[in-house]
Amino acid sequence: MADLNFVALTGFSTREPALRQKSSGQIKAEFSFEVDRPFLRANGEPVSDLFLVDAWQELGEWVMENVKSGTRLMIVGTLNKESYNSHGAREHMTIVKAKYIRKTSGTVTDKVGELAGLRGDTWTEELLLTACDMIHDAITDGEAPASLDTVEVGSEA
Repeated sequence: MADLNFVALTGFSTREPALRQKSSGQIKAEFSFEVDRPFLRANGEPVSDLFLVDAWQELGEWVMENVKSGTRLMIVGTLNKESYNSHGAREHMTIVKAKYIRKTSGTVTDKVGELAGLRGDTWTEELLLTACDMIHDAITDGEAPASLDTVEVGSEA
């Protein structure tokens, strides 16, 4: 089997997307995305992770039209580590390169919270298959608002 870099996240955008155009003419939309971890701190506070999301070309255009601060989304893509110089030090950040984005209804995110096993340090095959089923359900959720499902993103013209 070839190496696999695949991530599926549910959460919400924390700021309005920004549109950037590369010197090559390609466009991308960037926005920050917060994902709650499936556990709480000892004091009861939630724990979350913040990611920068890049969406290119048609997907980026869809983001600019449909994503606002606070929009609940499911994002499927790849994780990329990028580094840059800041104040004389090398900084690193993890970026989600989105390949598929869909608005989600509350029912999908509620189901994720029901899987207590996600809090564990290891996951059983059964738990992983259940989580994969939840991804499937989120993609096919008829209650979620319209998405980019009809556009073939990533295909070369």
